Amino acid sequence: MELSAALAGEKLSPGSDKPAIRLGIVGCGSRGLTVLERICALAVNTPRQIEVNVFDPQTPGPGLHAVDQPEYLMLNTVASQISMFPDTAALDGHTGRQGPNFYEWCLRFKSTERSVRPNEFLPRRWLGEYLAWTYEEVVRSLPGNVRVVHHPHAVDNIEHTDMGQFVLSTAEVECSVDWLAITVGHARRLQDDDKELPGAFTKEAHLDSRDFKLSTEAVGIEGLGLTAMDVVADLTVGRGGQFTKWAEGLRYKPSGREPRIYMFSRSGLPYRTRPDIVPHRTSNAALIFTLSAIANLRTENPAGLDFEQQVLPLIKAEMLAEYFGMIASQKGESAVRIKAEVARAYYSGRLETMSSEMTARFNSPPLDETVYNPRMSIMESADYAQAMRAFIERDIGQSLLGLDASPIKAAVEVWRSCREQLRRVVDNRGLTADSSRIFFGEYAPHVNQMVAGPQKERHQELLALADAGIVHWVRHAQVIHSAEGAGPEVVLAGNLAMPLNRIIKAHVSTACDISSLPKIIRSLQSNGIIHSLAENGEGVLVDGEGKAQPNLWITGPLVEGSTYYNHYVPSSGSYSRAFVDADRIAREMLGLNVDVRAIV
Repeated sequence: MELSAALAGEKLSPGSDKPAIRLGIVGCGSRGLTVLERICALAVNTPRQIEVNVFDPQTPGPGLHAVDQPEYLMLNTVASQISMFPDTAALDGHTGRQGPNFYEWCLRFKSTERSVRPNEFLPRRWLGEYLAWTYEEVVRSLPGNVRVVHHPHAVDNIEHTDMGQFVLSTAEVECSVDWLAITVGHARRLQDDDKELPGAFTKEAHLDSRDFKLSTEAVGIEGLGLTAMDVVADLTVGRGGQFTKWAEGLRYKPSGREPRIYMFSRSGLPYRTRPDIVPHRTSNAALIFTLSAIANLRTENPAGLDFEQQVLPLIKAEMLAEYFGMIASQKGESAVRIKAEVARAYYSGRLETMSSEMTARFNSPPLDETVYNPRMSIMESADYAQAMRAFIERDIGQSLLGLDASPIKAAVEVWRSCREQLRRVVDNRGLTADSSRIFFGEYAPHVNQMVAGPQKERHQELLALADAGIVHWVRHAQVIHSAEGAGPEVVLAGNLAMPLNRIIKAHVSTACDISSLPKIIRSLQSNGIIHSLAENGEGVLVDGEGKAQPNLWITGPLVEGSTYYNHYVPSSGSYSRAFVDADRIAREMLGLNVDVRAIV
């Protein structure tokens, strides 16, 4: 794959007599691949020799998206929104690299297996294949001054020399580099963490039927999000069950090998499903919760922001603008004018009054407070299972309307479309210590429940599984762990205690607890090379671009808490923080012009 002429034209002319630059990338999933791609693309701008050492025990590219996982495990991002080839928009004005996005790649390589559409959720293993293919394309098209070395081993230790280099050690090799990027992806908890519950384990990969001795056992699934959906799929379709479409809806035909599944979570709140979207849709520009508004707040409050008092009102106002703007449009009025009215009401302190007036004016329900307030429980019903089912049915209906026809989905989408604003709020210690704990403890999980939930198809399947008597929703308080070391139980109606053979912790562990950090990160912390986010050793401190040292970057889920919203694959067509950060890292590693536009 050739670099575009425009990119080649960006060449600078530093001295060619300088020594070779030795770079290291630890972990080469999607985030590490963005850094590698940018290094290789920008290397045409220097005559110096570049050696890139990629450390990953697996084939570079797929990362978490293993190519051998079952095909029934699906992505929750539509095909056309994923791309490993950044265009000018993704790089905020810089020249990118031409290449197919995931949908275009699927048309080329997967169309003989099944039809593919740009707004479709496709198998996760296909994305793994696309990422592996991208790595091969990047390596195949290397400039003459670049050499990429893949070390198929895990890094056991990293030392920092007096000369400022990093020495990386594996079981097979020791390698020194001048610049280092650590992009190892999701943290994995130590095995000891799972010993607190008899028979419990954490869901890290797809299950196997051999994980359970009996097909009729009762299994608890702790979690209601994406990982829980994977576990349910493994225990149903993965055991030979089938979903069939009928006129009245979806039905499930059991194989007879499914366990009884009891689903619960600590919050007890369901996730909202991803709405249907038109292909290549772009989000509306923010009117109130803007980047400039956040920059002003940060300037006025150098000691940190209070998220609930200073930021949340902006988000609520933006949601109200989207909500009433769509309702107005559906009633034949101007959405632009109504949004402007909401903005004026916010700035004049009349937002609540305006909301009541709009509700009466359009004869519509008010905006559901639960979309922006995680403390408003929506599961007050005595019959929890029925309340869950009713919520899921209503939410599926809104998702079927689509993002361009559902006012509630349009309001909720603000959490996603304004995620860069949220990053500018959080990054570089933008919140006070207390507010940061509240944000990551309550609001970040709430955002995931609002806009990072399963596809609507997964919840349609849950309803079919409930009809088949396989899936049951229970409150967290109904799951009892015996103090005497006996196995857990779920207490059902009439105080009937059902023994649970196993509880599956179906949620991805965060990287805040030091015990969940990879060994090399904990080693770097103990040696004082990198620093913790908090005094108790939690988290990894980096700046808004992922820099932990002048020549060391740590990006991705490992630094969640120090930065925000690191759990996603890149995309082109609009500004992409993953690509922009990778571009900055590559330029600084190569000694090229670094864009100094600040991320506050």
